[in-house]
Amino acid sequence: MVVETFLSWALPLTLCVVALLLLWVYGNWPYNTWSQLGIPGPKPVPFLGNVGDLKEKGAFDATLGWCKKYGKVFGVYLMRDPVLFTTDLDILKEVFIKDFNNFSTRGLIPRLVRYPVKASLVFVNGDTWRRQRHTLSPTFSASKLKLMSGFISRCCENLLDAIHTLTVEGKALDVKKMFGAYTLDVVAGTGFGFETNSLKEVDNVFLQNVSRLLASSTSLSLSAFIAGIFPALAPLVLALGIRQASKKEAAFVEQTIRALIEERKKEKSKGRVDLLQLLLEAEASEAEVKANPQDNHLTTSEIVAEGVLFFLAAYDTTATTLQYLAYLLALHPEKQEKLYRHILEAVGDAEPSYDTVSSIPYLDCCIHEALRVLPTVALTGRKTLETRCINGVTIPAGCAVMVPIYGLMRDEDIFPDADKFIPERFADEAHPIPSLVKDMNFGAGPRQCIGMRLALYEVKMAMVTLLTKVKFTKIPETPDTVKMQPGKSISTPTTPILIGTELRGK
Repeated sequence: MVVETFLSWALPLTLCVVALLLLWVYGNWPYNTWSQLGIPGPKPVPFLGNVGDLKEKGAFDATLGWCKKYGKVFGVYLMRDPVLFTTDLDILKEVFIKDFNNFSTRGLIPRLVRYPVKASLVFVNGDTWRRQRHTLSPTFSASKLKLMSGFISRCCENLLDAIHTLTVEGKALDVKKMFGAYTLDVVAGTGFGFETNSLKEVDNVFLQNVSRLLASSTSLSLSAFIAGIFPALAPLVLALGIRQASKKEAAFVEQTIRALIEERKKEKSKGRVDLLQLLLEAEASEAEVKANPQDNHLTTSEIVAEGVLFFLAAYDTTATTLQYLAYLLALHPEKQEKLYRHILEAVGDAEPSYDTVSSIPYLDCCIHEALRVLPTVALTGRKTLETRCINGVTIPAGCAVMVPIYGLMRDEDIFPDADKFIPERFADEAHPIPSLVKDMNFGAGPRQCIGMRLALYEVKMAMVTLLTKVKFTKIPETPDTVKMQPGKSISTPTTPILIGTELRGK
């Protein structure tokens, strides 16, 4: 009887023990890559790797702490994926520029990305990426931006009017909210000839949907954890309709893009100068694109994908840049007044234009210093196709190489007194800042952000328009330092940044 009872429990018990043993092995076996290669780094946790630190401390503070502790090269595990983090300039030059053919894929591609974003420029690779990049590049040329200057100037005037009203009423300026409305108006107009009027309509439906979509898509969700721990389940998670971003907001943005495309097709307009017109002029059937992959054509599904990407990518990072620049100028009135004088010398009483705002070196210095002190994104990187050894560091095939941007921008070897806001450091000819470092918020090399020129133009036009009429000031509600929300890939303060404004000449 005892033997029978034991045997009846033996098989289930054995299966449970074996299952637990296999689970333990599965949770631990990926985490010896960096120790075998002699590369230092934080100790990983079974199943999660080092994601816990990123979730708890935030990507900005966690990576900065790792840089200080482990130096310019260290290995991290994001869930089960080994990732090399580095601020070594020789390695970065090789990865982003010299050996681009081997590092042509973006570093970390979320497993839960789906159409339409999955079909856009950011996520495609190889010949598809080259075709899309060549097709889209003319939209962001200097000549095209000059043609857009009239519309951007009107958006700047609307921005000035809105801030003027706040100033007269004695209200604090929520910089992200205000600049978010401005950048959405610019993106909608220059991209699609679509007027959102976000600055005039506080409860603008489109602005609310885009904001909520970005807030959800830049967070680390439960579904992302599942797909990270068990990559084989990612297709199932997608099939069940579990997304990182809100379904409702994502559908709203996609439907809006499709409606704008259909409306433009009915117009049959050839005189417009915006992204949508260029996309439609490049439209071709999937069969035509496959037959002539070298031609600069896009399928209808790709046009929708690029449209959605443009709205999402161009909105938040530009608004965040403006937010931090205004905030830092409010904290450093002497720098703000110096910038004001440089703007007056360049523009005078004339209307700001592409050429004039592009010829103010100190404005460039202030923008780059704001992006250095408070970067808009935590990470950027590439993935190696084949194993490489650079500067004695072995990078295994299929491994991502990531730049901890906050750590790079606080590197005292490149930026002495890195905690201080010193725009002049970008004009120091005796100690020039490498361009690779200066623009790293936008990436580097052939896959650098295609919209960088437009984003910087938006920032410059807004600052030139505002600073000739308004001063940014520190008020009791203005924080001395900015604390970032954990779990976000795009720089997001824990609380809204509020500053004061004063009308110049009073």
